[in-house]
Amino acid sequence: MKRIVVFSGNRADFGILFPLLYSLHRCYQLELILSGAHVLKKWETRKDVRRQLKNSGINCHITEISLEEDKAVYQKCLSKIYSETIKFFEVNTDIQMAIVLGDRIEAAGFALGVYYSQIPLLHLCGGDVAEVNHFDNNIRHCISKLADYHFVSNERSRNVLLQMGEESQRVINIGNLSYDYDRLGLLTSVKELEETYGIAKRDVVVIYTYHPMCDRTKEENYRDFKCGLEASIDSETAKVIVTYPNNDPGYELILDYINSFENNKKVFCINSLGTCQYLSFMKNCKTIIVGNSSSGLLETALYCVPVLNIGKRQNGRVRGCNVTDVPPEYHEIKVVLDYTVQNYDELQNEYRQTKYIFGDGSAAIRAKESIDGIMELTKDERLFKKFIERDWKD
Repeated sequence: MKRIVVFSGNRADFGILFPLLYSLHRCYQLELILSGAHVLKKWETRKDVRRQLKNSGINCHITEISLEEDKAVYQKCLSKIYSETIKFFEVNTDIQMAIVLGDRIEAAGFALGVYYSQIPLLHLCGGDVAEVNHFDNNIRHCISKLADYHFVSNERSRNVLLQMGEESQRVINIGNLSYDYDRLGLLTSVKELEETYGIAKRDVVVIYTYHPMCDRTKEENYRDFKCGLEASIDSETAKVIVTYPNNDPGYELILDYINSFENNKKVFCINSLGTCQYLSFMKNCKTIIVGNSSSGLLETALYCVPVLNIGKRQNGRVRGCNVTDVPPEYHEIKVVLDYTVQNYDELQNEYRQTKYIFGDGSAAIRAKESIDGIMELTKDERLFKKFIERDWKD
């Protein structure tokens, strides 16, 4: 059985990768490398990963790349993950393909190690563009240029990669893998959501996820997080579910603030909802997504769920008409939230026009079919890609 290694650096990318793992595990021997937030004590999501794999019957060997628990973890992880990836492939010489997702520095360290180990690399979610003053674009594009194949979630991202000189047959629009959870029957039941979070099906629920931005100070990030959460709590919604931020600079202040709501009955704080619960909320409950996470853009369109995207973190990214951009200001967020609660059903009906912008829930099927085809090629054929010069009109 041919071996494939998959890298995951946090709860978000594993959530997207899971339907692909689910679709591949019967035909390929899977290896999973965990690092980043998975192995840091404040998140400790590696236990959730192991539990989810076991519950789904996925036999997957797991390797962990540990990181130092200090303030410089973000700066140090590139070299640590790169060197440990090189060591991994020195021992595991029969790996046929490596898979990585996204734009984080942890993923870049893995991709660089794969590249210099001469293993064919498949990059997911390349070609996405955010018009903001941080390095996500550059890291994402670096990984794309190291990669041999690309699975993208939309046509704009495919065109970006073609503009970067990638061969058209190596860039495949499969859609959003997260939507496959529903087709695979993996979503959390409504009864479990109601019992866990103390809600009724008629309630309007806010899911609040706000991540620090690298171009703002710790204090500014804290202030923006706080005004968005306070507006959500003071709105006409019945429940506010708050998830932890990622491990970017400034998250410590936010975590301390989140913990102060332990006795607030309207607020439910949780490390991570997990994709199965997140999507189930959107499919089965009156849900509004508030914050600045990319999931608010990429995982909501199919369910026509209203999204309040706060600030500039997702500027320029593809989104459906269900996304409303708001500044990090208490009054404006609350006004839009209350309007959304009062007009929820009518708005959902309007949002159907961009329902399939990121696919229809069959991305994992397309992905497996494409991987099966790639595996028919020799290793040299998979590794050798040409740079294609194209004439692009402005």
